[in-house]
Amino acid sequence: MRRTYGLDLDDLWDGGIRVGTCADLAANLPPGSLVWRRLDVPDAWTPVEHLLALQADQMNMWMWGNADPKKRGPRPEPLPRPGTKKTERQPGRTVPESRGRAIKPVAMTLEEFEEYRSQRFVDIGAEPYRSGTPDGADG
Repeated sequence: MRRTYGLDLDDLWDGGIRVGTCADLAANLPPGSLVWRRLDVPDAWTPVEHLLALQADQMNMWMWGNADPKKRGPRPEPLPRPGTKKTERQPGRTVPESRGRAIKPVAMTLEEFEEYRSQRFVDIGAEPYRSGTPDGADG
């Protein structure tokens, strides 16, 4: 959000940005955004990047087509595009394995979201917070 819109997500929790506005901004990130690149979807590239890849593919096909048929190699493969990666299936596997974890979206009401957000999450590796005074006592 900061890179594209100049907004800090901490403002969401402080009430500076409404949840709906934040969701709208996230859903409408422009092509080429880091989120789309991470998700490996076609919007990971901007239209300019898609056109450059198309131009390279056309040039490769033109050079291959104009080469001597007896000397040219196999037909050139197009450049890989985002969002077109084929999953490789291993023998005996029914479900393709994923390197990452899939997060299933869950619809919830605003009240459920507020209740979830108000929970106290504890990081077991973090030290307890000490307020104000060096010894941690509020005096």
